[in-house]
Amino acid sequence: MGKGKRSVFLLLAVWGVLFRPEAAYMHGFSAAGDHGNVVLSVQTTPDAAYRSETGVTLSVRKLFGQSVRRKAESFPYTDTFMKVKETGGERIYPVSAMGELYDSSGHEVIRPGEALRGELVKQITVLHRKHYGELISWNDAQKAVPRQAKFEVLDLETGLAFRVQRRAGRQHADVQPLTKKDTAVMKSIYGGKWSWNRRAVLVRYDGHSYAASMNGMPHGGDGIPENGFSGHSCIHFAGSTTHKSRSKDTAHQFMAHRAAGMAGSFVGKASPQELADLVVTAFDQHDDAMLELLGRSHNRDWIEELKKDSLSFVSVRRLTEWKPEEARKAEQEYVFELPVELAFEEAGKRPRKAICRFAFTRASLYDPWELTQFEYPEPDRPGKRTEGGRNSRQKK
Repeated sequence: MGKGKRSVFLLLAVWGVLFRPEAAYMHGFSAAGDHGNVVLSVQTTPDAAYRSETGVTLSVRKLFGQSVRRKAESFPYTDTFMKVKETGGERIYPVSAMGELYDSSGHEVIRPGEALRGELVKQITVLHRKHYGELISWNDAQKAVPRQAKFEVLDLETGLAFRVQRRAGRQHADVQPLTKKDTAVMKSIYGGKWSWNRRAVLVRYDGHSYAASMNGMPHGGDGIPENGFSGHSCIHFAGSTTHKSRSKDTAHQFMAHRAAGMAGSFVGKASPQELADLVVTAFDQHDDAMLELLGRSHNRDWIEELKKDSLSFVSVRRLTEWKPEEARKAEQEYVFELPVELAFEEAGKRPRKAICRFAFTRASLYDPWELTQFEYPEPDRPGKRTEGGRNSRQKK
């Protein structure tokens, strides 16, 4: 696994101004590009500085020249990209798990021939196993990583790693950094300020890498007083719960699945209540990649509005308690609305509360829910407020 700079994949933001691959094909690739390596990369989110990559030997001429193209305004959210050497430079394409590429400048999905696509799928599968961790249940995790065990935690956004010890925890792992140096690395992952934000991490112990989620706030008991970390922090695995409520924390569960390369699968199976929790988390943590998954790629304008508004809030919290009967009711519905009381805080302003409305739809009882509306207080920006200070953000 290697570390990459965020700037490398900022090239994705300027796809639209780069030349089209078929134009490069017409004018000829370099010798290395025609019969040499392309580079496949996997990164947990588009902004992640940490990525895994591998070179794949194939004919670029066949890749683009013997492919089927279809028009598409959008492409499913992906964590996989292909870097291709073309005449005059390089080009980066998003790649689906099924080996299809997306040309954003031409708004086309490129489906290579079956043999090449099969090779791509094989290499993508290998690369995912290299990059991500194993998703294991909390029951298995607490046996695989017992109390007093010392292990490495790798943050999948920054690529930074530090060592901790599991000190306690029956519903999830309570851990503490081993040394002041480990504490300093952990704090730098959170931008130099302790935070409850959930992050996708790998727990590396005894030759294994397990998918997990951590927060970065010292709290509770302190068993290693000389490490500069006053208390412990929490690491959750699939199925783990909080100590106080004994319920699953949706954000932690999402991050554990993200660390296993299964974020899309988690969202696809989520209930309306879980999706609402993820919207709140995305707003609170300014997680654009999560909003991309929740809003679906064909709602580009709406997603961009949500991203922009989320930056105005310092924190967003859910105040409403979920009722089990509502979750059971949603199981038999095709359209579902949730009124939820949320607390919003903007920099330099008094916190405010509001009843916000979420709306979800699905095509059948077997299809995933889709967020179609999120009504929330407008950020206090000139020209943005509507009557009553409320605005309904919904799919166009």
